[in-house]
Amino acid sequence: MTHIWFIGFLSTFAGIGVGGVIATLINGFKRSIGTIYAVCTGLILGLLCFEIVPEAIQLGNWVVFALGFLVGVIIFELIHMGFHKNPVISKGSRKQHNLRIGLFLALIISIHNFPVGVVLGTSEHSQFSLALLQALILHNIPEGMILFTPLFMARIRFYLLFLLSIIIAVPVAIGAFIGEMIGMQNQLLWAFLISLTVGTIYMVTIKEILPESIRQSSNIYSLLVALIAFCLVGAYLTSS
Repeated sequence: MTHIWFIGFLSTFAGIGVGGVIATLINGFKRSIGTIYAVCTGLILGLLCFEIVPEAIQLGNWVVFALGFLVGVIIFELIHMGFHKNPVISKGSRKQHNLRIGLFLALIISIHNFPVGVVLGTSEHSQFSLALLQALILHNIPEGMILFTPLFMARIRFYLLFLLSIIIAVPVAIGAFIGEMIGMQNQLLWAFLISLTVGTIYMVTIKEILPESIRQSSNIYSLLVALIAFCLVGAYLTSS
């Protein structure tokens, strides 16, 4: 398999794009904001539990995962403080709140995609590479839905969303190129980086997305919808 970095880039871009199309259709039905954010909460937590966390633990161990998760939480808090100190982003309309969530998610997904690309590059000449490419496309579909939903609500223009999709896919290409060149010399390092992204994604979900769903609906409704979405994405990922 040649040019694995480019194939990884296209796979990520395709998955994110399909997720964005689905998010567009969902928003077209004009469902409540609370429902959409509850669905996103379930999708994110499902991705963490059924795919990303097992991936991190498989590469490393529970200790590395715990340390990476903790560092991810700390990074989130630092970024969170930076966003809230910015008067343009922290204060204002619902549009700006949705924009903040979208930027958070774009940054975190980009960080997460780099070690995934490295793993892809190191497995270029194995059967595992094809399976990883398939998983890359499939797991980026719900990530695209999660990312584009708040950005659609913030009324971001289409060409900016297209550009953002490219930017998010670039770390996969860079990681795959590096992985192809140097190989996976330290699996614990990549396990730590993946665990770090788990911590940041978890914090964004719990402190930004779920509270917004509850504000727009109720505790019971939001948790119920999130649980249904969690189970659906779990069934989707475990069967693919």
